[in-house]
Amino acid sequence: MREIWGVPAYEDYPHRVPAQVYNVWRRFWRKHHKNMEFHLESVPPMAMQLSEHLWVCVDVSLNHAPVVAWSDFVDEERAIHDPVPCTVTHFHFGASQIREKALLEMAEVLEKKLAGV
Repeated sequence: MREIWGVPAYEDYPHRVPAQVYNVWRRFWRKHHKNMEFHLESVPPMAMQLSEHLWVCVDVSLNHAPVVAWSDFVDEERAIHDPVPCTVTHFHFGASQIREKALLEMAEVLEKKLAGV
């Protein structure tokens, strides 16, 4: 099992990030090339921390403890509309309840940032 910041994982498994989500992140990363954190309004008190190779949904009320993470993205040799294989790591038994919400809101936030909103 993996760990992030010294927090052991509850479980990890292969997964696929929807193409729409990955593609907007990739456009944002290529334009700004910076790590960022933003709060998730749909699942308070959660926030997303994004870097080039790791996306982590953290619980801000628990000193930014990781809840769910996406890593090991494999985006070579894929069509732009294909989902991106990755590894999902759960650090909390309730991670599956917020996993997809966090990804969708992440894409919305990044789209707005790219549009200058």
